[in-house]
Amino acid sequence: MEKQKYSLVRNTFIRFAIVGVLSNILNFAVYVIVFLLSTNIVFSSVLGYSIGLFNTYLLGRIWVFNSEQPNQFKEIVKFLVVYFIGGAGMTLIIVWLNNELNIDYKASWMGGAIFAIVNNYLGSKYIVFKKHKKGLF
Repeated sequence: MEKQKYSLVRNTFIRFAIVGVLSNILNFAVYVIVFLLSTNIVFSSVLGYSIGLFNTYLLGRIWVFNSEQPNQFKEIVKFLVVYFIGGAGMTLIIVWLNNELNIDYKASWMGGAIFAIVNNYLGSKYIVFKKHKKGLF
């Protein structure tokens, strides 16, 4: 019997992190290009974030978690709820760390980002793209 080699890119968290980096690069690239063309910072930011989020969902479904759920609408709604909780939680943590504990805004951002990463990974793995056991019921 041949031993199966362990590969880092088979690990869902590593794949999740790779997708996160790619989605943020895409987000930033769209943001910059649209801003240079339109000079509308809000539109640029929303469009960049939305495209990055769509990329995260798509690659998360296909590559990270290999979802085979037939009802993509429910999956998308769960994804958006999980990521809304991650973003809202991140914002609240940043504000609390910075305003209440007087922690530097960059360190506060890191604390919030850690929460969002953990929330979004666990929510994606166990709620959005959860593998359903096949059985009689």
